[in-house]
Amino acid sequence: MLNINLFKNDRKEEGDNQPLYRNAKIVSDEDIVIKAGVPYEGALWVKKKTKSGQDTDMVSIQLKTNDFLIAKQNEENEEEKNTTDIPF
Repeated sequence: MLNINLFKNDRKEEGDNQPLYRNAKIVSDEDIVIKAGVPYEGALWVKKKTKSGQDTDMVSIQLKTNDFLIAKQNEENEEEKNTTDIPF
């Protein structure tokens, strides 16, 4: 699972090409591999307060494998294997 916090960019000015939210230091605890053909689930939250109640202006992004769709694909593959004709 990948979680990224992006904070309001105070240097953003109207008409420039600066991002609205950014984080200049993102460090992962582990290697992150996004595999082709694997379904993922993405989510975005806007946060105005931290868990401790402090004011903030940030967005949190989460990307993780969609285990439901992966299980469904595996079931469909098993069904396909079981319905394939056996040649005599």
